[in-house]
Amino acid sequence: MTRPLRALPLALLLGLAAGTAARAQPVEPTDVIACKTLVALRVLMASGDRASAEAVLPQHPDCRRIARARIGAAEHRAMVGGAPFECLTVANEADCAWVMP
Repeated sequence: MTRPLRALPLALLLGLAAGTAARAQPVEPTDVIACKTLVALRVLMASGDRASAEAVLPQHPDCRRIARARIGAAEHRAMVGGAPFECLTVANEADCAWVMP
């Protein structure tokens, strides 16, 4: 009976350490909003902030959500109004996608 009692504080300590490590890492969204063209992305962004853009996303046929894991390196870059935009490669697709900053 004494063995399980000795293991309990160790288990609690390990559980607390694991919980602290999990909270220390920032939570990343699982997908990004991307469009076929920079013009389509700018039109989508005109709707307001990211939450507004997500709400009107179904109305923009050239824009969609893409899993962050499928996004690669920048293929093209552009500056519009002092803001940088990148067309990033997408795994298993021929064309890059303009990603919402």
